[in-house]
Amino acid sequence: MNLQILSLEGQFYIVRTEDENGSRLLTDRKDQPHRFHCLEEIRDHFHSHILDEVWLEQVTPYEEMCGLDDDTAPLRIKLNW
Repeated sequence: MNLQILSLEGQFYIVRTEDENGSRLLTDRKDQPHRFHCLEEIRDHFHSHILDEVWLEQVTPYEEMCGLDDDTAPLRIKLNW
């Protein structure tokens, strides 16, 4: 399984899982995106899973606010978990 961690404004993270069945957003009991407050919280949540790749992606609106193109690729960092 692969994880894509999205770092969003408001200092929280949401997670998308990817496996042979496709990609899906991790949700809570109310079918809302499950919010994490730090990377360690995510790591603890998935401690019993075998993770092939974990990616952290910074999503920010600042490029557009600074006059850059809206199609600027987000910053992606591979985490070694």
